[in-house]
Amino acid sequence: MFAQVSVWGVLLAAVSAMIVGMLWYSPSMFGKTWMKGIGITDAEMKKKMNGAMPVLIAAALATAYVLSLFTVYFHSYVGGSWVMAGFDTALLAWFGIGLSTIFAHAAFDPRDVKVSYINAGNRLATLVIMGLIIGYFLR
Repeated sequence: MFAQVSVWGVLLAAVSAMIVGMLWYSPSMFGKTWMKGIGITDAEMKKKMNGAMPVLIAAALATAYVLSLFTVYFHSYVGGSWVMAGFDTALLAWFGIGLSTIFAHAAFDPRDVKVSYINAGNRLATLVIMGLIIGYFLR
């Protein structure tokens, strides 16, 4: 039922998700705008980080594992390069799942639409980098 995946690919893809998130939501990138958009202060964010970190790690591992499975399935039907399969799978996952979910929620979310754009961009960057890593380790 389940395809064989690269443990190293999954682990490194999960780590990359954490790195992308730390950079993306840092004050020097989109962090200040995002925090203002969701109505949270820097002090409140720092308080929540310890409780959020296990959730973020588990989510990154789950995403990496499922993206790896999808990449194996995609490659088995399309063939070609494993790295390209990882990239294509990541784009499809972003467009069909990530982006559509973010904007479906945004239709009812009273927050500034910038928050949705920032989150959508993060999902795209995260999934593409994860897909490339997974594809590299599956080759």
